[in-house]
Amino acid sequence: MSNPIEATQISTHGRNRDDMRRDAKSLLNRLRSIQADASFVSEISNLFPHFPVIANERCGTWYVHPSKIHKPGVYFKSTDGHTGIWDFNLRRYNPHLISTIIKHGGCIIVDSTRKGKRVPDALSKTIPIWCATINNAVRKCALQNQAAHEDSSEAVVGGHTLKKEQDESSAAKTAAEQTITTKDESGAEAAEAAALLIPALNGDSWDTRYHSLPSLISRSEHVQIADKIEGFAEKLLRFTDMTPLTTKLLKPIRPIWLTPQSFLLRHDLPDYSQCAFLPVICLSASRVVQDGMEERDGYLYVQGSGDDEEMWSKGLKPELFWENEEYLLEEGISPAECEQRAVEVVKEAKRKLMEKSRHRQEQLQERKKASGSENYGHGMVEGGRVHFTPSMELCSEIKPSSIWIGNNASGRIPDCWDAGFDMVINCGAEIKRHPLCEFSNSEVGVEARGHITVLGGAGHGGAQATLCVLQKHQWSAIDGESSAAIAVEQRDNPPTRKEDEKDYYYLHLPIAEGKKGQHQLLEMIPIAIKAVHLMLATNNKDSKAIQETRSPRILVHCQQGMDRSVGVSLALLVSCFDETTGAYSSGGGGGGESFVKATASKEMIQRRLFQIMSHRLAARPSRATLKMVNTFFMSPTDPPPAKYKS
Repeated sequence: MSNPIEATQISTHGRNRDDMRRDAKSLLNRLRSIQADASFVSEISNLFPHFPVIANERCGTWYVHPSKIHKPGVYFKSTDGHTGIWDFNLRRYNPHLISTIIKHGGCIIVDSTRKGKRVPDALSKTIPIWCATINNAVRKCALQNQAAHEDSSEAVVGGHTLKKEQDESSAAKTAAEQTITTKDESGAEAAEAAALLIPALNGDSWDTRYHSLPSLISRSEHVQIADKIEGFAEKLLRFTDMTPLTTKLLKPIRPIWLTPQSFLLRHDLPDYSQCAFLPVICLSASRVVQDGMEERDGYLYVQGSGDDEEMWSKGLKPELFWENEEYLLEEGISPAECEQRAVEVVKEAKRKLMEKSRHRQEQLQERKKASGSENYGHGMVEGGRVHFTPSMELCSEIKPSSIWIGNNASGRIPDCWDAGFDMVINCGAEIKRHPLCEFSNSEVGVEARGHITVLGGAGHGGAQATLCVLQKHQWSAIDGESSAAIAVEQRDNPPTRKEDEKDYYYLHLPIAEGKKGQHQLLEMIPIAIKAVHLMLATNNKDSKAIQETRSPRILVHCQQGMDRSVGVSLALLVSCFDETTGAYSSGGGGGGESFVKATASKEMIQRRLFQIMSHRLAARPSRATLKMVNTFFMSPTDPPPAKYKS
C-alpha cells in the first residue's frame, strides 16, 4: 500500500480543503483508493485462504476482486446498528451466510465506511447483533427440543413406539431385539430422528453473549444491546424453525474485527480451528485518515470510496471495473481521460450484453426445434418441469408455494412459458412489445383469438393493467424472432382456441419507479390477487386445462427481482396460498366482479415476508413497498376496484 507523500510534494498540488472535497468525487481518485484498499483485503484473504471472502453489498463488493469473492453476498445495514434503534431485521436475516460459515468453519465479511469511523456500524454492531441472535435462537431451540423429548409420553425405539411407563428392563430387551431385526432397515432413519430430537448442543457451554469491540462501543451501549438479544432471538424463533441448525452448527458464531491498522495477526495468526467458536471476520477495508481524505503519490485517497456509487461511478459496476482495471488506471492517466474510458467501457459492456442476449435467443430457438427440452438461463426444462442450478439468479422459488420471483430476463416472452411457468406477472412500468401482444390486441372476437383483457385501476399516468390468456399453439405461431409481417398475418387469421388445451397467463402491472410507483403498487395488488384467483380457480375446475398433478407455477418479476415483484408476491402469498403447505387457498379474492380482501395480521405478513427473504437472496424490498402491502391488508377502507373493463 502506498505511503503518504512528503509535505513538499503536497504543496506542489497547490490545493486547499475545498479543492480536495471536490476532487473526492473524481472517478480516478475513487478507483485508485479502492485499488489501494483492495490490496489490503487481498492480503488478509491470503492469510486465511480457507475462509470465503464475502462482500457486504453494495459497498463491500468494490473491494474484493472477482477471483476471490464468494457469492452470494450478504446484506447487513448500518441502520440496524444505529444508537437507540438496534434491531435484528428479518428482512436481512441472511440465512445462506449460516450455511457458508458451517461449511468453511468461518468467513470474512468485507465492508467500508467514510470519514469519521474506523469500522462501519454494519460490522461493529449489526453483524455482532446477528451473531448473538443466531447463537441465542439455536440454543433456545435445542433446549426446547430436548425438553420436549424428555417430556414425551412415548419413546421411539428401533422404529417401534413404546410407552414410557413400560418397565425399563422390558423396554431395553425389546429395544435390543428390534435393533437386531430392524438394524438394516431403519437404523439410519432412527439415528437421524434421534439426532433431531436430541441435539448435540451443550446448553451450558454454548456462548450466547453479545460481543463488541470495546474501542468502538461504549460499555453503556454494549449493555443496552445485550439486553435486547434474547428478544431478538424469540422474534426469530416465531418465524423459523432452527431445529436443523441445532445439529449442524457445532460451535457458536463470534465476530472478529480487522482493519488496516491491525498488524498483530500478520505475524502471529491464530488457529481458529482450535477455538470454541466459528469466526466471522469483520474486515473494514479503508484506512482512517483525517477528514476522510489524504494526498498520496499521484492521487487523492478517499476513505470509503466504494460507498454511494451513484455519485461517482459513471455507470461502472465492481466486476466491470476489475475487468478493466489496467485500462482505467493506466499510469499517468488524467481524471478526464479516466472518465472518458469509463463511459466507453460501460457502453461496450451494454453492447456485448445485447449481443449475448440475441445470440442466446438464437441458440434457444435451435435447441427447441432440435429436441423436446429447452435451456432456460442456467436451468433445464424437461417434461414441463424446471430444473435450476444452485447458482440460478434469474428467479427463485418461494417454497413451499408455487410462487417464483425473478428479474426481467426470467420473464421473456415466450421463454417464460417454455420454462414451465403457467402464469407470468410483469410488475415493470415498461413492457417490450412482442408480436403476440399485437396478435392478442387484434380487433377480432375473443373466442377466436388469445383472450386479452384490460383490468381496472385509477390509471395514474394512463397506466392500465392487462391480462393476456393464450394457448401454446397460439403463441407458438408467433415465436422467437417472428417478424412483424407474421404478426399482421395472424391478426386476420388467428389460431382458434381449443377447449382441451391448457391456458397460459400473462399479467402486466405497470408499476413505475419512485413515489408514483408506490401508489400504483397499492392499486395493482388487488388486480394481481384477482387474476391469480381466476387462474387457479379455473385450473382447479377444468381438468382438461391442466392434466398435471403439480400446482400451476407463477412467476412474478420486475427489473431486478428485488422490490416491486417482492411486494406483489408478498400480497399473493398472504391472499392465495396456505402458509404451511403452500397449496392454493381460495380465501379472499372473491369471484366474478367482486373482490373480498383476505384478512391478515401484521405478524402473518411478516412471516410471509420472512419466507420470501429466506428463498430469494436478491430480494431488497423498500420500506415504502412494504408499507403499501401493510396498508392494503391492514386498512379498513376498501381496496381500489379490480373490475374487468373488456
